[in-house]
Amino acid sequence: MHGLLQPSWDGNDGRLWFVAATVLAIVLAAPFFLVDVPPVLDYPNHLARYFVLAHPDDPFLSRMYAPHWTIIPNLGMDAIGAAMLRVTDVHVGGRLLLALSLFAPVIGVAVYHRVVFGRYSCWSLASGLVAYNGAFFLGFMNFLLSLGLALIGAAVWIALRRQESVWGRIAVGAFAAVLIFFCHIFGVFLFALLIGGDEVDRLRKRRGSGALTPRDVVHAAGTLVAALGPAIVLYFLSPLGEGTVSAGEWRGLAKWWTIFAPFMTPSAELTLMTGVAAVSLLILIRRDVQFAPGVPLIFVILALAFLAAPSTVKGGTFVDLRFALMIGLLMFAGMQPRLLPLPAILVVAVGALIVLRSGYVGMMWFDHRHDLADVRAAISMVEPGARVMAARGQPGNLTDVRPPQRALPGIYRLDGHVAALLVIERSAFWPLLFADPAQQPLAVKPPFDQIAQPLSEPVEWPLLEEERFSAETLRHARYLGHWRASFDNVLLIDPAATVRTPRGLSPLYRGHYAHLFRIDR
Repeated sequence: MHGLLQPSWDGNDGRLWFVAATVLAIVLAAPFFLVDVPPVLDYPNHLARYFVLAHPDDPFLSRMYAPHWTIIPNLGMDAIGAAMLRVTDVHVGGRLLLALSLFAPVIGVAVYHRVVFGRYSCWSLASGLVAYNGAFFLGFMNFLLSLGLALIGAAVWIALRRQESVWGRIAVGAFAAVLIFFCHIFGVFLFALLIGGDEVDRLRKRRGSGALTPRDVVHAAGTLVAALGPAIVLYFLSPLGEGTVSAGEWRGLAKWWTIFAPFMTPSAELTLMTGVAAVSLLILIRRDVQFAPGVPLIFVILALAFLAAPSTVKGGTFVDLRFALMIGLLMFAGMQPRLLPLPAILVVAVGALIVLRSGYVGMMWFDHRHDLADVRAAISMVEPGARVMAARGQPGNLTDVRPPQRALPGIYRLDGHVAALLVIERSAFWPLLFADPAQQPLAVKPPFDQIAQPLSEPVEWPLLEEERFSAETLRHARYLGHWRASFDNVLLIDPAATVRTPRGLSPLYRGHYAHLFRIDR
């Protein structure tokens, strides 16, 4: 145990690394066995879309939705999910997909670190501290997959450069960039930084030795353009390349909390504890650290991007949080301490913190079963093919809630899409399914498209007492204009202590967490 975080294990010690990696995998995977629908914000919505894509002949869902495969990012998990859910139970396959999004960045860190530093090091396994992070709990599955693929693609690039295989680098780089593009555009950005940093580092070394020539600069730039060119072309062929760049607000002081995104859990205390521990560890090793090629420059670029990033860009949300996670992953992928074996107490502390984090997540997910049972009891009264509007009793931005699994502190509530179970388990229409053809390979069929709002949030329950709605309200929920005529039921999630029933609704089920109403004609 004393040597667990040694800079390297040579010879037979590689087997010890794989043992440690196996133990880490078991610890991280344990929570997935405790609940069939984990409380991860976007996950139920993504799972519902995968389910629809996997069952295009469903007698009810096929009337509402149609596959729409085209050139867009965000296809990676959809392609895997559509295939997987044809042969597995929806909730078994769904958890496998969610686990893939959890493990992909950690695997990418381990592969990149092994190739760059040429050794097995448990420093890369310390990335278990950032496996459960803010982006994961928000359900950014394609984004997380793309980060793992970006790290692996960059590792292959660096390995081929050492073999002086220019055409091999271009071919592999182009393939990796295209593959990553179809997962998430932010993954292409990280991949470009990693391979660009490698090329810049090589030029810097040649300049230091006095051997740098203009031809070297042109050669490096041409190689990068050839590798990244196909992904750039795909971007301009996709809906993302159309129109102007729209950006949300700059969140200013909120970034002081967002920077903890790599360590973020529904417990603010555990998040802070992990962040402080990681920073303390970096301070301890700061004087003797080896960096991967170009990584110091990449850290600077990502830090500036994090500080400058608005909350949203072209429909992408929590942009600064995504940059913060990239920084956290590179702490373990692109750095290697050259110290002697760290003190045993420090090694034990890191391992214990990983176990503590996973244990907390498991306990939180286990408790989530009570909310799930209540939702399922409510929707059991929904007829297949029914049209169900979802409402929430608590605003999504209020995160000081109990039990804690319902929110990510200081960020957002995590139960905004649990109503997607209506699609999966009742074959009902739910207007908030992620089915925007500009971002997902699924479209809503007429006439259901008139009451669909694919990228919106559940309406606030008090709104249903109003008879007329503002233009701003209808912009986010256009179906409210004639909701009594457009829907059959209303599902209320997490009601307030006192629930007033709007005109025209009859209660069918009242639970502690979910209420179901029939709309009277």
